[in-house]
Amino acid sequence: MNKRLTKSLYTAEWEILLKTLKGLREQKGWTQEQIAEKLDRPQSLVAKIESGERRLDVCQFIDYMRVLEADPVAVMRQIVKTIQNPE
Repeated sequence: MNKRLTKSLYTAEWEILLKTLKGLREQKGWTQEQIAEKLDRPQSLVAKIESGERRLDVCQFIDYMRVLEADPVAVMRQIVKTIQNPE
């Protein structure tokens, strides 16, 4: 894969990440407010993350996964797999 890094928030890959984050939250049956409370952050931050307005760095991704009670490595593997083999 010889792709250049993109600055755009609106790529197919980014959409996969966002859908994954939201899907994990919804699988738990949790609201954005509940995630925000666990992160000790405002609900608006979770909304911005899920809508793609706010990016997560690697450490924030790990914290987000911890709050969702998900294995960050397993989730990232699934995201990469989905990116490489879109349905």
